[in-house]
Amino acid sequence: MSILPEKLVQVLGEDIYKRADKSKVNEALNSLEVGVSDTFREFYYYNAGPFWEEFVPFELLDMVDEENTIQSYTFISRKEYGFPEKYLVLSEISANAVLVLDTVTDKVYTVNFEGGDELLLKGELKETWPTFYEFLKAYFNC
Repeated sequence: MSILPEKLVQVLGEDIYKRADKSKVNEALNSLEVGVSDTFREFYYYNAGPFWEEFVPFELLDMVDEENTIQSYTFISRKEYGFPEKYLVLSEISANAVLVLDTVTDKVYTVNFEGGDELLLKGELKETWPTFYEFLKAYFNC
């Protein structure tokens, strides 16, 4: 039984979104040294991106495939912006902002680099979505 939004299967039904090698997801998460929600893990186990939907205007990165990935952007943000290990960068930068997942709370934030990043690091930024599940529903309009 899936723990993903019910209509997500219809939205991502094409073969181009099917993940071929699930072990790469585990390797990436291990290298990032984070635990993630079951929803996040299942989404990336079965779906390969990147993804673009008009409902949330960010390119949602894939975990491991492609050149720009959640793994690569997260490592960059840790080095360049001092993001702690619990944060994963989920998107390309769009309008000087990114989507960030707090792997401890499962909250998803829209973080701009005009002060939002500082608020995030201080724990003062309000989440945009309370869970990764709710984020998926909004992103894919399902």
